[in-house]
Amino acid sequence: MTILKGAPNLASAVDGVLSPLQIEVVRKLIPIVRAGKWPIGGKISDAALAREFGISRTPVRQVLQFLAEKGVVTQTENRGFILVRVPSADDRFEEIVPPSEIDVLYRKIMHARANGLIGSEASETELLEHFGTSRGVVRRTLMRLSAEGLAERREGHGWRFAECLDNRQAVNESYAFRAIIECGAVMEDTFRVDMDMLLELESEQTALLNAPLASIEGSAWFEANARFHETVVSWANNRFLEQAIRRQNSLRRMTEYAEFAELSEAGVRKAARDHLAILEAIKSDDRKLASAILFRHLSRSSASGEARPARLGD
Repeated sequence: MTILKGAPNLASAVDGVLSPLQIEVVRKLIPIVRAGKWPIGGKISDAALAREFGISRTPVRQVLQFLAEKGVVTQTENRGFILVRVPSADDRFEEIVPPSEIDVLYRKIMHARANGLIGSEASETELLEHFGTSRGVVRRTLMRLSAEGLAERREGHGWRFAECLDNRQAVNESYAFRAIIECGAVMEDTFRVDMDMLLELESEQTALLNAPLASIEGSAWFEANARFHETVVSWANNRFLEQAIRRQNSLRRMTEYAEFAELSEAGVRKAARDHLAILEAIKSDDRKLASAILFRHLSRSSASGEARPARLGD
C-alpha cells in the first residue's frame, strides 16, 4: 500500500487495527457523511447506524473512534459522537480503504445487468469466467445481491437476477405504482413524523442541492434519495407499504448506479428542491400539499424520459 503524504497514521490504522468488517463500515459511512446526512455539529448515533447497516454497535463505534482520530468526528463525555467536518478529497479515504473484491464485482454486475451485457439468469461458473474472478468472490457477491433483493438462487442450478427497469413501460409502471404507494402513505391516518429523521433528511437534501455535481458519488446519490422516499413512507407505520417501496428501490438500483455519470446537474438540483418542498409541507402539517408535491414530483420524473428509457433521475 502506498503511504500518502500527510496521512501515514491513517494507513497504518487501517492495516493494523480495522478488521474487514470495520473497513466495510468506513466504505458505507464516508459517502453518507459527504452526502450531508448530518450537519456540522450534528449527533451521529452508533445505534442507528448499526441498525441501518445490519450489524452490531461494536464495529460502528470502533469506526467512529477511528474517524475521531482523524478529526472527522469528536467523542463527547457521554460517549456519543458529533460531526466536526465533512471528509474532503484530500482525506483520500477511497485510496486508503480501497473497494473490496466484492464491491468491485458488485458494481460490475450491476453495470452489466443494466446494460444487457449479462442475461437475467446465470450460473456461478458463467459469472466467474465472464468477470475473471474467484468462485468465493462470486458467491459472496451473489449473497449480497440476494440480501438486497437483486438476485435469487434458482431451484437446482444457477441464479436469477431481479427484473431491471430497463424499458419505458417498466419505468412508467414503476412510477405509477410509487405514486399510489407514496402519496397514499402520506395521507394515512397512522402517519407520524419523526422530527429528528426529518431534520436529517433536510440536511442531506440541502447538501445535495448545494454540492458541486462532481463531488457527489453515484452510490451516495442513490442511497440519499432512496432513504428519502423510504423514510417518508415509513412514517405511515405500515410494514407492507415499507416493503413495497424498498422493492421499488431495489429495482431502480442497478440502472441508477450504472447511469449516474450521465445525470445532469439540473436533474440533481430539481430532485433535491422537490424533496425539500415535500419535507417543508410535512413539517407544516400540510399533508395534502405534501402528497400533491410528491405526486407532481413522481409524475414529472416519469414524463421526462431523458436519454435512455431507464433513466429515473429520482
